[in-house]
Amino acid sequence: MFATRVLQGIAIGLITGTGTAYLSALMPQKSTSVAAIVSLTTALGFSSGALFTNGVLLYQDSLVPISYWSIFCLLLGCIGLSIKLPEQPTSKEKLIRLPSFPKGTISAGIAIALAWSLAGIVGIIVPEQLKQYGLPNWSGAMLFIFVISGVLIQSLARKLEARRSLQLGSILLVIGYLTFTCGAWLNVLGLVIAGVAIAGTACYGFTYLGGLAQVVKIAGSQSARVTSGYFVCAYLGYGLPVVAIGFLSENLGVINTLFGFGAILTISNIFLILNYQRETYSPS
Repeated sequence: MFATRVLQGIAIGLITGTGTAYLSALMPQKSTSVAAIVSLTTALGFSSGALFTNGVLLYQDSLVPISYWSIFCLLLGCIGLSIKLPEQPTSKEKLIRLPSFPKGTISAGIAIALAWSLAGIVGIIVPEQLKQYGLPNWSGAMLFIFVISGVLIQSLARKLEARRSLQLGSILLVIGYLTFTCGAWLNVLGLVIAGVAIAGTACYGFTYLGGLAQVVKIAGSQSARVTSGYFVCAYLGYGLPVVAIGFLSENLGVINTLFGFGAILTISNIFLILNYQRETYSPS
């Protein structure tokens, strides 16, 4: 399982980085549209797969449900289609390069790390919370709500300037997290769902799309490296806080740990909002 996760992470990094760079080369004047396409497809794939698997498990409880084989067949089809893709304009750059973090992309990287840290926490806490309501196989549906909330708001996020989208995402992230945590504390399923949906608009809507649009705009010809750096921050945020919270909750309790992380999340996003404001009004 560990090896599978490592290979999956490598694959996602290669696909998202090179995919964004490839589309940017084909549509050099539409960097924002490229960011929107990448964010939309990855978000829908991430959520629909979990929903599909949980739906299958309601009818057939198996360690290898039919959804796994369906996705495997789709992957084979994608490999066949990728072979027929037109070649990218020739470049003398190396195929495999390290991620890059140029000036102006650090704040976006921190923002997506904080946003995806909540995605990881939701993936750990929500299943346990749903078991209390007799819904053990509905974690995929909750994940779908989390992601689809962001997808549905992307049309609005695309109309905003990248920094404004990041600012709004920071605010909604804090509101969603506190709502979700209070719901878990009070054992109120409605608050948990509402918090998940609100936070989802930031994670896969305003923060995700705004940050990706900003780094692609800054990247220029280095879009693959800079986008990879953005996703490095995202996946570090997705994984590391969950490990820390899992460790601390054993000693401090889940709710105390969640509220403690909420304080860190709130303070960090306040600094980000102030930084965005300073960048917006700084002389060019």
